Amino acid sequence: MVRRKWNLKGIALGAAFFAASAAVLTFYVWYQTESVKLGLDIAKLDDRIRELEKDIEALKLRKASLLDPGRVERIAREKLGLVDPEDAAVVYERPGTSR
Repeated sequence: MVRRKWNLKGIALGAAFFAASAAVLTFYVWYQTESVKLGLDIAKLDDRIRELEKDIEALKLRKASLLDPGRVERIAREKLGLVDPEDAAVVYERPGTSR
């Protein structure tokens, strides 16, 4: 049996190839992991956007119901005790005149 001598250049080349392969594989795994995390974050944010859009629509409907002139008048009359002014109580001013 003949023993081979270890070639230092071959060992260094093999170690460099192994290190480069490990670095590329590590980067690939990290990149894939980050891609999956970003995909999950995007999905969560899309769900949140849909929730907020529903909330906006609900708030628009609530705003419309709160600003309904009939409702405002009813509250003014019932809760605040406001009444329509008498004809004599209304004073009309000409444009350009001030008190």
